[in-house]
Amino acid sequence: MIKLIVTDIDGTLVNNQKEVPESFWEVFKEIRARRINFCVASGRQIQSLHELFAPIKDEIAFAPDNGASLIYKGETLFENPLNPNGIRPILETCEQIGQIGVALCGRENAYIKTDSVTIFDEIARHYPAHTKVMNFSEVNDDIFKITICDEGISRTNSYPLLKKYENDFNVVVSGEIWLDITRSDVNKGVAVRRLQEKLGVLPSETVVFGDHMNDVEMIQTAEMSYAMKNAQEALKAIANYVTEYDNNEAGVVKTIQHLIK
Repeated sequence: MIKLIVTDIDGTLVNNQKEVPESFWEVFKEIRARRINFCVASGRQIQSLHELFAPIKDEIAFAPDNGASLIYKGETLFENPLNPNGIRPILETCEQIGQIGVALCGRENAYIKTDSVTIFDEIARHYPAHTKVMNFSEVNDDIFKITICDEGISRTNSYPLLKKYENDFNVVVSGEIWLDITRSDVNKGVAVRRLQEKLGVLPSETVVFGDHMNDVEMIQTAEMSYAMKNAQEALKAIANYVTEYDNNEAGVVKTIQHLIK
């Protein structure tokens, strides 16, 4: 019996135009009628997720910033911000990497530092609550995540220079042009397990959908774990199932429809 459905957003629930499928809203009515809990776990900030799910934001759970916090029906269950002093070496390394923009993802805003208009616009598209800064010393906010947006491919451009911090931080390629850094004890899986504990839900009663490597730990929280048809091959190898349809074909919605019919 399904009691909890968890989904990633980009490359998973939404299409490549960043739109939630129209069919989702009808499926959510079914989910709600069956008293199944629904959670969105994403690298996005909470403000962006609230925009996407405005009609139901007080009915569902959110694990924004790759699980750096967990909000359930409007109540914040936990927050795990970064230590401002601890991230200074990372930011210094970022200064040495070409063709990137860096954003500190905070409670109030994403603080974006880049000279590239293209990169700024790309970050701003994913982080509606944002501001441009000339220096990160200007920032006075709790920071949950460092996001790097790459003009090239993050796996081959920024990641090789930042992976040296993996012993102390969670450094993960979260998209073709994205790399995220959070506390070492932060990932989507931690947030989902915390939600399972609160709701009294077992892995056998949980369905999870993801597409990229920041979904690995989350995929491991559910027996009904789905990598998207368009997912990274490494994630498909970890998940128990692969969806028949990709994110541009409403693969998440169609799979849920099949599971609950």
